[in-house]
Amino acid sequence: MSEYTEVEQPFLTQLAELGWTVIDQGTGIPQDASLSLRDNFRQWLLPSVFDSAVRAINTGEDGQQWLTDRQLEDLRSQLLRQPNRTLLEANESIQAMLFKAQVDVNEISGESDPVVKLIDFHHPENNQFHAINQFRIDTPGCVKAFIIPDIVLFVNGIPLVVVECKKGSETCANPMQEAFVQLQRYLRKRQATEQAGLKKGDPRLFHSNLLLIRSCGIQADYGTITSSEEHFYAWKTLYPDDDTQLADMNAQQQLIAGMLNPAHLLNILRTSAVFMDTDSGPRIKVVCRYQQFRAAQKILQRLRSGNTAMQRSGVVWHTQGSGKSLTMVFLARMLRASRELNDYKIVLVNDRQDLEVQLGETATLIGGRVNVIQNRQELRTFLATDSSDINMVMVHKFQEHKQTLSNALAEALGTYKAMPSGKTFGVVNDSDRIILMIDEAHRTQISDLGDNLLEAFPNATRIAFTGTPLITERHGERKTHKRFGEYIDTYKLMDAVNDGATLQILYEGKTADSALNEKHAFDEAFEDLFRERSEEELLAIKKKYGATGDILEAEQRINAIAKDLVKYYVDNILPNGFKAQVCHSKLACVRYQAGIERADYFGARSIRTRFGADQAFAVFENRRRGVIGWH
Repeated sequence: MSEYTEVEQPFLTQLAELGWTVIDQGTGIPQDASLSLRDNFRQWLLPSVFDSAVRAINTGEDGQQWLTDRQLEDLRSQLLRQPNRTLLEANESIQAMLFKAQVDVNEISGESDPVVKLIDFHHPENNQFHAINQFRIDTPGCVKAFIIPDIVLFVNGIPLVVVECKKGSETCANPMQEAFVQLQRYLRKRQATEQAGLKKGDPRLFHSNLLLIRSCGIQADYGTITSSEEHFYAWKTLYPDDDTQLADMNAQQQLIAGMLNPAHLLNILRTSAVFMDTDSGPRIKVVCRYQQFRAAQKILQRLRSGNTAMQRSGVVWHTQGSGKSLTMVFLARMLRASRELNDYKIVLVNDRQDLEVQLGETATLIGGRVNVIQNRQELRTFLATDSSDINMVMVHKFQEHKQTLSNALAEALGTYKAMPSGKTFGVVNDSDRIILMIDEAHRTQISDLGDNLLEAFPNATRIAFTGTPLITERHGERKTHKRFGEYIDTYKLMDAVNDGATLQILYEGKTADSALNEKHAFDEAFEDLFRERSEEELLAIKKKYGATGDILEAEQRINAIAKDLVKYYVDNILPNGFKAQVCHSKLACVRYQAGIERADYFGARSIRTRFGADQAFAVFENRRRGVIGWH
């Protein structure tokens, strides 16, 4: 059995079943370019297919085709000529052109600079889809005279997907790794070749590329032209089709059915492929992962079918590191691309300044201007309008004015948190064409900030994004799914571990005695302190200060935990190179810092004994400089 019969041919057969026009050239080296719809083997665009397909999808109101032969030749030239551009720059330029191309004039209507559709995204059936195997590209001046990618997929004659197939054998122990190396050679990015001063491959084939796919049949994954090998991912959803069918499919069949369905492929190209700068510097191309696409599509379906705010709302439970911020971006782009949903006002809500910066940078990928709300006055100004704009706001802007505590009250309560008033925040906008995308929703949903947010937009769709929803019985009606609606999509920690997207986290439970003693005395002291307050104000104060957070921030409890924590760190964490602690709040973080400092003597002595003085100094110097994070 060969690579062709085991991997390549089944790939082509399934594509044909999805509506692709398949040109199977067998297994030999192609000798006739016309069989692959070209004039010669240097061409990477299918010129005759491009001309006929693009002419057909650009018609006037009377249905008459208006593009001339000269204009079609000019459009092809715009795609083919990318002078002095890197591969990524050319790819980004052409992707923009796939969304909006222009010619000089519509010679029938007289319109100047009319927009031309190179792909009809709203009606996928109007496009032409071709899959050609053994797609030879001549590469003069290179080590090899030509390259032959196993399968190339074209939409209207434009190559969007390159597939490399491999079959494991006695001479191919790691077919997926070899497929990746082969794709790098086609891209002219193979380091060993470059270091030798040689050339292989032809980057032009990838100027319009959306996806690189590698498959050995039982395994298959995809990446982009900038993806390293660890950033190739499997596709594991058929949505909107039933995912129960996945059980009867191998990885290749899942990827083809889920990604390469013509409508799905165009949707991914139009809404879920973006270019972004990384923290380390290089610009990259990112295509959605399956859980991001599935979640965004499910949200769109709720918006279309829900009759009430709660029916449209819900929770996206995606674990940390799964790309929730990008899911928001892809969802927003899908909204803007939808003819029936593009009038929604989009409000991105977060709760930390560093997340605001991160989300703000990511939000620019949506396209268009993002309004960043700076204060409560801007909140009531910008978010009260009916305009279909994009806004970003920190949840703390929904905090009503509060009375500052006197020193006596602060000392009695053990906190300097401001005194809440009995007044509510009020309605900002009662439109039902608003969608709130709330990042890390579990952190603020049970506070007055969460109440105020929901009160401000009573009819808005509320989509809560969280990796750690509140689900235990002690949260009662404050459980995340009761607050925002049912779970729309879940992608939990073990899903990410199984996908190779994150490492497994090991938990070990530790118990502390956190019960409040002498509750009767506490209640009496409380009533004595606030005897002048109305019943409404007392409820607000109790809500603010009588919460679990006060127990979790108690110094006596924290000091006891800190002693145990230092010993546990020395015995279990330090030898394995792990280091992390999450606290309930900033106040708890500060108190843990002090508690750990009091436990320094024992910890430093133990570390010095086991690992030496230098290691002890390094550990506690890091601790002194702030190794503890609050959550």
